[in-house]
Amino acid sequence: MPDQNARIPSQEIAPGRSPLTVASKDGVAGHPPVPPFARGGEGGAARPIPKAKAEAAPVETKDGWREVVETVVFVVVLVLLLKSFVAEAFVIPTGSMAETLYGYQKMVTCPKCRYEFPVNCSCEIDPQQGPPTPVVACTCPNCRYPIDFVHESIDPTWHTGDRVLVAKFLYDLNVLGLDMPKRHDIVVFKYPKEPQKGHVPMNYIKRLIGLPGESIAIHCGKLYYLEGPTYNDGQVPELDLWEHTFMHTDDAEAQKLFRAGKFHMVRKSPREMLAVRRLVFDNEHQPKDLINKAPPRWETEADAWKPDDPKEPKRFAHAAGQDTAIAWLRYRNLIPDHDRQGVRSELITDFMGYNTWEEKRANHSSPAQDWVGDLMVECEVQVEQAQGELLLELCKGVDRFQARWDLTSGVCTLVRITAGKETMLETKETQMKRPGKYRLRFADFDERLTVWVDSALPFGDGVVYKPPTLRGPTRENDLQPASVGVRKGGVAVSRLKIWRDTYYTVNINFSDASAEARFDQPETWDALRDLPVRTLYVQPNHFLCLGDNSRESSDGRSWGTVPKRLMLGRALMIYYPLNGRAGRIE
Repeated sequence: MPDQNARIPSQEIAPGRSPLTVASKDGVAGHPPVPPFARGGEGGAARPIPKAKAEAAPVETKDGWREVVETVVFVVVLVLLLKSFVAEAFVIPTGSMAETLYGYQKMVTCPKCRYEFPVNCSCEIDPQQGPPTPVVACTCPNCRYPIDFVHESIDPTWHTGDRVLVAKFLYDLNVLGLDMPKRHDIVVFKYPKEPQKGHVPMNYIKRLIGLPGESIAIHCGKLYYLEGPTYNDGQVPELDLWEHTFMHTDDAEAQKLFRAGKFHMVRKSPREMLAVRRLVFDNEHQPKDLINKAPPRWETEADAWKPDDPKEPKRFAHAAGQDTAIAWLRYRNLIPDHDRQGVRSELITDFMGYNTWEEKRANHSSPAQDWVGDLMVECEVQVEQAQGELLLELCKGVDRFQARWDLTSGVCTLVRITAGKETMLETKETQMKRPGKYRLRFADFDERLTVWVDSALPFGDGVVYKPPTLRGPTRENDLQPASVGVRKGGVAVSRLKIWRDTYYTVNINFSDASAEARFDQPETWDALRDLPVRTLYVQPNHFLCLGDNSRESSDGRSWGTVPKRLMLGRALMIYYPLNGRAGRIE
């Protein structure tokens, strides 16, 4: 059952207390005038001035209660002005933007791998329909262990959704187009169908994807945009243009333009990549129950790599030498069988632990899944000697992409390998040219390769490559989708993590692929090559907004677009909780 966040009074985001406070006024006391002294008389002698009858100075009456009331009124008026025109605080109640923003959730620690992750519990605290129902089970996204809270004798407490600060003034600056919301903004708006319900504002929070006059396409989990085509909707009342009917869903002309390659991919900045990436596997959290039953997910192909623990390896060392061949360390996405007595090698999918909540008296199964080929590999590298070569590799379909570092010069080269043919894409200098410890990331998101060396981005936002003619996974590449290689270098690799990109689905809670596709059976993967395309038109002066948790988000795909007049503001930051989540929103 999808997280249909359109039917509660708090509706997607609930107004919270403003975080802004105003200091009280300070008063400065006045001083009475000093009476003059006269000089006079001949010879400059001062003549005494007759003493006037002393008069009591007027005493100002102090009314303490009045000052308190004036201060309170001043503060309230100022806060109301700030709330109405500048900024306002909101609470996220549902999981449509997870895991970018949390709704009501329970933090669960897996008993087998000790990985901590959030699980949606809106049905227990603020249900969309019916009475509250306790969440009693979930599945670990890291090792896929099904966690029954009663059986495991755990009782995770629920936590409120993220509290965010929303800037309202940004969309009111009607100067040089500064009031125009931008693509990728996380925006707050009134629900077009029912801006208020029982005098309670129906406010939503989503990510802005489509701009006025654009057609948006969803295909293979990615988003595309095109200005146009135009439609003759002049006879439609302005107040009705937001409705789904006037999005011209899957219009024949738009579909034809997409198939002809006229649409452009919506690409994320590196900061946005880090915000929307979702964990596949953290090698620091290996499941204890699978030791001696299954091989580790990261395995060496050569004896040149020395793991710290053959059964539960977390650090792999490679000594400097004169070997000419590349020594590879390969990742396999090994998923435990139902009884956890063995494992099978599968494609990486958009599985997310947040969506695996199970109710006590209802049947909410984990949503359907789709293959995700856009991945990121992250690791910590200790360079012992500035010699040799280090490689990070990501595979997708017919292609292998490599980031190759010359450890002597620090130069990094991006390479594409298709059917054994190498194509050099770009070369840049990096800081990894001397012994030391480095945090590396290599991502293939949105048909663009991006590299991080610590916090530096030597290739900027990344290097765009031309998409392959043949799409879909291959047996040769996608069952070993990530690798680390060394030639002649003395290095140690640890803290290995695999991430995937957010996957946008054509429909809510349904797989884009046909039912015959099995992620562990390559002979069925033809069903993953020709996935449906959904096109949606955005009327002028309207916006298309989607949830990051696409599979369980009620958003513009199902109910329509958002008129600019209903835009309230942009979510700038999470200000609570302070347990590492507070900070800027991307």
